[in-house]
Amino acid sequence: MKIKSLIVGGFKGVQDKVIIPLSSITLLFGANSTGKSTVLHALLYLYEVIVARNFDPQYSQVTGEKLWLGGFQNLVHGKKTNNVITLGATLDFSDGVDVWNDFLSTAETWLLESHLGFTPDATTKVMSFEIDIEWDNFAKKTYISRFECFSCDQPYLRFESQAGKQESVITHYSPLSDWQVSEPFEINNIFESGEWEAVYIPSRDALPPLIKRIDLSNCPFDWSNVFPEHPLAAQVFAEAALSQSSLAPLRILGRKLFNLLHIGPLRVVPCRNFILEETATPARWYDGSAGWDQFAYGSESLRKQVNEYFGKSFLESNYIFDIQKIPDETIKYRQVILKETQTSTNLRPSDVGIGVSQVFPFIVACSINQDAIISCEQPELHIHPKWQLSLADMILESCYQNSGRMFLIETHSEHIMLRLLKRRRQTADEVLSVDDHFSCFKHDVQIIFCEQVDGKTIFRTIKTTDEGEFDSYWPNGFFDERREELF
Repeated sequence: MKIKSLIVGGFKGVQDKVIIPLSSITLLFGANSTGKSTVLHALLYLYEVIVARNFDPQYSQVTGEKLWLGGFQNLVHGKKTNNVITLGATLDFSDGVDVWNDFLSTAETWLLESHLGFTPDATTKVMSFEIDIEWDNFAKKTYISRFECFSCDQPYLRFESQAGKQESVITHYSPLSDWQVSEPFEINNIFESGEWEAVYIPSRDALPPLIKRIDLSNCPFDWSNVFPEHPLAAQVFAEAALSQSSLAPLRILGRKLFNLLHIGPLRVVPCRNFILEETATPARWYDGSAGWDQFAYGSESLRKQVNEYFGKSFLESNYIFDIQKIPDETIKYRQVILKETQTSTNLRPSDVGIGVSQVFPFIVACSINQDAIISCEQPELHIHPKWQLSLADMILESCYQNSGRMFLIETHSEHIMLRLLKRRRQTADEVLSVDDHFSCFKHDVQIIFCEQVDGKTIFRTIKTTDEGEFDSYWPNGFFDERREELF
């Protein structure tokens, strides 16, 4: 599964709903305070909603207390609690790798096969969803007022809830054209009106819990009229089919978001008494600490990959990273040291230029062998332009080694962009083969340029061409500034 876009509305500086396209490599450009971090924070908020079921997060589990979100009242546009936050995403399942959960036990599968002759197959190759988050003035808390599912812009399922109500209602259901719907389960055979009628479910929020099957025991009809031979089988099938089409893709998304690594704009410089943790918690990635944790206690292959990135093929640094085990019978304690290749001198991270420690966590993240979403604010901090060029190649190789990996990068670096444009041109000219680690295609890179217009955040989407150019006009700043200085 790939996340093809992020849907955001009523969130921080974003007033109207926008669809932000994503690729394996998504770069967020723009001047300071134009909304680049808003996209990253929207992803963190989506994590809290889907993974943690926390609709009013003061902090994110991904970043811990190092990044204050401030809850709904701070995140909603204009900080007005009568406004609505809309979050969502478009998910692409066309690779067929992820299996949708059918929400059935072994016994229930046997029940359906025995009495109906079939089990649910309510899947689709492309699924989008939107979630509306509102403030309940009665309960003084947030709640989900709408959860709607789409496929190729066609809405097929909608849940709604109202403030103060203890039940939600399924207000719309329209099977997709490729779903095989047995005659007893056709809408005109279930409801006397021949159209979908409100079906209440026991959930205060319009987003039902993702771990349970939707409960349809309170339908405005009798299941014995739907399938007289076995009413229970009919109800179980309907519950499983609706759950599969709405909740199963969000469960898959939750597993994807669970591997979200968010590296903040300022990373720690480990001092001599810096304590490394054997298990790197997600929150330690924000200040880069988890990068050092992973190197010290991770696999030998990870350490080898990190040193290759720092070596001749990429950064061409004079350092080799290694671990030093501290002899102590009571605790398991390690430190990361650097060896200078020319003199074999052992150094601490704090003994060398600050650029090394700032880029180190990002390089470790690129080396982790998992389907991670790597979100990073300014990976180019304090490093030479030549190293910035190499960062682009690291990102390309990281995606080549693991096609499920995604990068969402807030940056001011022209050099990262210039190297990606060069790789696009070389790939199109067949200087780089399709199987080259640095090959780069149009679908690999998405550029989002963020601007403030009349106090509103505007996102301009830009793709790259085979000529190594932009497919649309580049807005103010960055490349224009370079031309002005040179000419």
